[in-house]
Amino acid sequence: MLIINTPADLTAAEANEERTAFLTSLLNDEITFDDAVYPDGYDQELQPGDDGYIEPVIRKEWNAGAAAAWGFDSKAAIEAALS
Repeated sequence: MLIINTPADLTAAEANEERTAFLTSLLNDEITFDDAVYPDGYDQELQPGDDGYIEPVIRKEWNAGAAAAWGFDSKAAIEAALS
């Protein structure tokens, strides 16, 4: 079992399935935002078709902060580490 707790652990890890899975997780890590504007007191339990329902405006962004914590500054850097 490979345990990666620090960037140094990741650097020292040999290329294997667990390291590949770890890097792939970093590469595909996204944060989801809802950019819709909701009024104060909006009932978050409203469903599509309900009166007053506001459609979410979903935006996904790559989690660059998580990657940076492991020493990567771009998706390309992670892809290079995977090859």
